[in-house]
Amino acid sequence: MTGRATILVATLLTLSACGSRATEASLARPQTEAHAVAGPPSAEPLRGRPPSREEEDAIRPLLRAAERIRGLRFSHDVPVRVQSAEDIVDFVRSQIDDEELEHARVFYVAIGLLPPDLDVRALLLRVMGEQVVGFYDPQLGTMVMREDVARDLRALRSAGRGIEGDESAMVLVHEYVHALQDQQLGLGEHYRDERSIDGENAFASLVEGDATLSMIGWLSLAAGGHLSALTSDLSALRAMVDQGGVGTGSGAEMAAAPAIVRAPLLSRYIDGMLFCAALHGRGGFAAVDEAHLRPPVSTEQLLHPALYFAHALPEVITLPELPALAAAGYAPHEEDTLGELEMSVWLAIGSSADRDRVAAAGWGGDRLRVYRGPGTATAAVWWTTWDDEAEAIEAERAVTIVGSHVFAVRGHRVGRALSILIDVPDEAAAAIESTFDAWAGELAASPDR
Repeated sequence: MTGRATILVATLLTLSACGSRATEASLARPQTEAHAVAGPPSAEPLRGRPPSREEEDAIRPLLRAAERIRGLRFSHDVPVRVQSAEDIVDFVRSQIDDEELEHARVFYVAIGLLPPDLDVRALLLRVMGEQVVGFYDPQLGTMVMREDVARDLRALRSAGRGIEGDESAMVLVHEYVHALQDQQLGLGEHYRDERSIDGENAFASLVEGDATLSMIGWLSLAAGGHLSALTSDLSALRAMVDQGGVGTGSGAEMAAAPAIVRAPLLSRYIDGMLFCAALHGRGGFAAVDEAHLRPPVSTEQLLHPALYFAHALPEVITLPELPALAAAGYAPHEEDTLGELEMSVWLAIGSSADRDRVAAAGWGGDRLRVYRGPGTATAAVWWTTWDDEAEAIEAERAVTIVGSHVFAVRGHRVGRALSILIDVPDEAAAAIESTFDAWAGELAASPDR
């Protein structure tokens, strides 16, 4: 990945309640069960300490639970490092590239999804401090767990109590599934692929949804049930979600974070889990394994699994050079494809909801370019397509509402194509819309997607 705006959500992936550092990776080699949770070698750069023998004994059943429910086996050791909460915060702090984060901040501020005065770096660290229980680091092939979590698991085992249903235990089962993905499904290799914001959200949702579904499967087994009973009828799982029965992170910092921070992050666990459940219902975890080889390419496929099964691809939009903005003193800052998920967050600006799922549901494709202008000025040109004209009209209405609440937004529709201009000078906007009209006229040759 380059230093594009995906760095914001990619960094945020490390900060969830199931805090996997799944945006970076590496792997490989065989083991014996006795060393399944052994500490890392002395050259290990992570702070902290190896687990005690008592802690190893408490952790090992979680590792085996991940293998059992996921139907995969570890091919080599998964070292464990026990760290204080402060060590974990320091580690995440060291992974943040301030230059890339600033680049991302400008991108999202320009379209109104982040407030201009937000200290994004401080936000990341606050949310991380509140949320992270443990994480698997695929770059080092190491599991990291917080000191108090190791202590609690040790106490549960010493007291002879079961760990099924314990929140920390569930998180660690989730993280051990990431270790299995790393060793058996090429997680590290796949994460190095270049993707758009939309593609990155979709792939990360597969990774996190797989681990979340596995966690639910472990709980089902512990209760004497079977995961297939849930995935054969997705309405039951959706009801659990609607009733708050599948949680992925809570707390004051998460609740106070902007929707563009909160919604994509939670979607990776909730929508990702529902997507993987749809796969599981068709072919068990073998179908999920196959999806790691052919991951969803868009959040549209992720949010609507039938489109994934039908191999329905998003429309690719190429923005032309726009000399009118150059003449006004604006230069390109960054461009990307946000996809249905982040489009739904943007269309909800000004409302009490994180996402406008209905208005975004007919998304067909998009391309957004952010410009920097004189002084601190920014502008954005966003071309979108929709499944049909009715869907485009619905999106156009939502764009009008966004504009009435926030900033200078100018929507312009031709058939099923919709142009969105944000803080573009009027003289440049007219020329850009003329260029858009010509492009949309060519698109009209195929009236529906």
